[in-house]
Amino acid sequence: MYQDYLKIFIDAEYPSFIDRYLTTPTLERIKHVTYFCGCDYTKLYHPRFTYTRFDHSLVVAHMVWHFTHDKAGTIAALLHDVGTPCFAHCIDLALGDYQEQESSEKPISTIARADTQLMALLKTDHIKLEDLDNLAKYPILENKSPRLCADRLDGVFSAAFIWLRTHSLQEIASTYHGLSVLINEQGHPELGFRDKQIANSFVSMVMPYAKEMQMNRDKYTMHFIAKIVKKSLRDQIFQLNDLYTMPEEHIVKLIASHYPIWSAFTAADHVIKTNRRPQKFYVSSKVKKRNVIPLIQLDGKYYRINKVSARAARSYRTLATFSDTKYAYVKNIAKI
Repeated sequence: MYQDYLKIFIDAEYPSFIDRYLTTPTLERIKHVTYFCGCDYTKLYHPRFTYTRFDHSLVVAHMVWHFTHDKAGTIAALLHDVGTPCFAHCIDLALGDYQEQESSEKPISTIARADTQLMALLKTDHIKLEDLDNLAKYPILENKSPRLCADRLDGVFSAAFIWLRTHSLQEIASTYHGLSVLINEQGHPELGFRDKQIANSFVSMVMPYAKEMQMNRDKYTMHFIAKIVKKSLRDQIFQLNDLYTMPEEHIVKLIASHYPIWSAFTAADHVIKTNRRPQKFYVSSKVKKRNVIPLIQLDGKYYRINKVSARAARSYRTLATFSDTKYAYVKNIAKI
């Protein structure tokens, strides 16, 4: 099923130069880092299949190539997540970074220097490490929220199809092929739409994705993992650096073998929401809001979709005012 998803994004002119990178130790490692921040390990969610940081990076690389045919940007896209630890943004929460969620990711150059095979390929392709640490150089790959970029685009698409199952492959494909490189308000290139109907279809994918990130189900999942990782570090079950070197499934086995509460987490199939403080392990926090407001070109002028679509404007107003219950907990998890 992943191959069907990946095929949507592959350009007619295949970028064969990326294939040499796929077997480097650096890329092999992120084949063992799941993309949805631990949601694969509990019955609170039912993703269609396991989606990894490697899978995501390959999709994003193909996106960047499709829209730019820029070799350096495509390689940067392939490597943009190599500094991600096991459980990804859960580790940001473990480090106390709730709002930015950027504390745990290591610089690409730090990871690359430890991989002689990768360094040799970068030298052959004339890619500078300082460029890899400055992804703002590639706005089709990375852009500030709520602007659209390839990294954020796959976040929405993969959530819609794989994680939350709200949209089909056909809907993903038709929306993707409605995208173009436009020029935004700051005069910089940005992915966007020229058709209001397709742009609104994309907004219908953004809404459940952005809302889920503010829901207690997602907060509980990430906070539980953050808490048990912190406990594991205190108890010296593994070291912080192991999260950047060991396969995620090995870390999970270590946690499961030392803490029986992990089995209750994996078996949990719903969170109990309440506005009264529970007498159990609970979640109650504000976290980073993730959102995308795509650019649209109409009659030669550029707008954000919420400025030209009443339907989109209503959706974004609803999202802006959304809040879940103050607390949430799982019945069989009293404490960690």
